[in-house]
Amino acid sequence: MKKYKLFILAAAFATFVMGCEDLEVENLNAPDRATLLSNSAEYPASINGAYTSFWRAIQLSQPNMPISVMAQGPSMSWGNWGARDMGTIPRQALQNNLTYSNRGTWSGPWNGLFATLGPINSILKIMADDPTITVPDGAGGDITQQTIANAKAVQGLAMGYLSLSFDEAYIVDENSDPSVLDLQPYGAVNDAAIAKLEEAIAMFSGSSYVMDGWFGLSFTGDDAANILRGFVAKFEMAQARNAGEAAAVDWTKVLANTANPVGLSPVGDQGFNWWHRMLIQGQDGGWMRVSQKVLKLMNPSKPATEVPYPWPDGENSFPEITTPDDNRVTTDFKYNDGNDFSAARGYYFFSNYSYNRYESYRSGFTDPMDFLTTEELGMMRAEALIRTGGSKADAAALINATRVNRGGLAALTGAESDADLLNAITYERIVEFTWHGSMNVWFYRRMVTPAGNTDAGNLYYLEPATARHMPVPADEQSIFGRPFKTYGGNQGEQ
Repeated sequence: MKKYKLFILAAAFATFVMGCEDLEVENLNAPDRATLLSNSAEYPASINGAYTSFWRAIQLSQPNMPISVMAQGPSMSWGNWGARDMGTIPRQALQNNLTYSNRGTWSGPWNGLFATLGPINSILKIMADDPTITVPDGAGGDITQQTIANAKAVQGLAMGYLSLSFDEAYIVDENSDPSVLDLQPYGAVNDAAIAKLEEAIAMFSGSSYVMDGWFGLSFTGDDAANILRGFVAKFEMAQARNAGEAAAVDWTKVLANTANPVGLSPVGDQGFNWWHRMLIQGQDGGWMRVSQKVLKLMNPSKPATEVPYPWPDGENSFPEITTPDDNRVTTDFKYNDGNDFSAARGYYFFSNYSYNRYESYRSGFTDPMDFLTTEELGMMRAEALIRTGGSKADAAALINATRVNRGGLAALTGAESDADLLNAITYERIVEFTWHGSMNVWFYRRMVTPAGNTDAGNLYYLEPATARHMPVPADEQSIFGRPFKTYGGNQGEQ
């Protein structure tokens, strides 16, 4: 059973529910093993299909929508995708069982990321078993090494997000023996992911190899390597589940991998594969609002009578903030008169503001979708400079790139305390990047929140008893007769 599970189910792509609504389409970029063996010319298309599979596994609806609500970046009390369940205060344990209707929040990314790895591992295994195989480019050239570099990159990306998302996962590649595979802790999975990315970086660096699996984008040589270095930095840093683990991050590695940042914003494809729910319903005030916790964070000078947190019971609306402390309340958010959410589900879900920074995306789903920007990488570098004793003036300049230029806040100089500078970084991450990469606000809040946090009033921290990672899905555990674990609420954070 174990062998069947890991090789047969993980050896092909899943059939996906496509588009923004109900369209179902077979993934034609996923040939079976026999086809792969017979035609190496199909390898590049299959690997590009794996980049698509990776995106779909994490970036569409689940886990991003409900987990981001749980982390109080956006707010939503509707039941869709489990947002109400995961946003409830006091926190309840994640419902990791075989009957929960929204268990796709963790089974979706789990199955999707392993389905991404399946064909990649098959291709690399085929090529390792027969070193005479070459991959033609269709014009008489040989792109064998370029193909391997892209395959290694996807391996690292998929395992990296498994490590950020789950308490445990399998470490699987083309050399894995399914008879001895077992779950490994997230730190070990993170190390394996970074090792794969570093292999790919070494191959792309100084080369003419092309990475064109990100829809609408193409990166060559050093640019491709620098895209992957950005993910190395993010995976190394964002694996931290609490403030103590954040202090233990290899910040030297983060610093080294953010020296030459290249941003990544794939282009939308009208809602078939490359789309982003947080940029659709996530910018619709009837569906989702900006958490009141974020609004209070952005308006520290405002009294509770004007910008309260938590939202008080019995109040349905507050007036528009006419002189916000941060300009982005006006440029990135939209005021809504009243709330559509049900008071019976908790006034703490309420907010008068929705997000609209990327409103133009909603007209056709074809705009670029910010995923890992140079500004986000700049914040990683700023923190690494502070944590390694580097130039705090340089760190301040990186923070000011969004703090001053977009927020209109007072410029930092580097003379501030380390604690103040680190708080400024977390602030920018919450305000700037919540609607970018999947679950960003969860990653960035949890890494500053102390283990066992009981402070419900801290505007940077996760709400007390919030899960710090998702459990291995019950569907997976049931195959092997293992007990179902879960986190959050009375089950503990991690």
